[in-house]
Amino acid sequence: MTRGRLSTLIALVTCTTLLAAGGAAAQIGYNETEATYPIGVRLGYTSWENVGQMHFGAQVQMGEIMENLSFTPNLEIGLGDNLTVAALNGDVTWSFSEMVSAPWGLYGGGSLALIWVDAEGADANSDLGLSALGGLTRRFDNGHDAFLELRVGLLDSPGLKVTLGYSLF
Repeated sequence: MTRGRLSTLIALVTCTTLLAAGGAAAQIGYNETEATYPIGVRLGYTSWENVGQMHFGAQVQMGEIMENLSFTPNLEIGLGDNLTVAALNGDVTWSFSEMVSAPWGLYGGGSLALIWVDAEGADANSDLGLSALGGLTRRFDNGHDAFLELRVGLLDSPGLKVTLGYSLF
């Protein structure tokens, strides 16, 4: 990846994160202490065929669509092995609230993603991908959540992703 493309990609991620944070901040009322749509960060390892990468990104917890069913869009950037991958994921998850007790949580679900791949010395391309995911969450006394997630690619997605995340506000 050229320096210009990397700079453009970093600027795009930064702008997207700031716009999402601004939207979430606008949802906080004068007397409220928590954001309606919490913003979080993500970091992990991606394995895709013979490529190993570190990925990082941001997410917005949009909340429940219906009881126990949630939507959490996120953006992840993977770097390593002369390859840059950007994934815009639309995660839909089911919370297994009856299987664990607070402050712990379990979830499983799926994701449809727009995946952009830029290999050094080749043209960039994009595709839609499908993956299954599951994870463990932990709510802290300060109201923030942390999670450990495992994602398995089903169609045109990375084979395996292990991700740690934390909600900031």
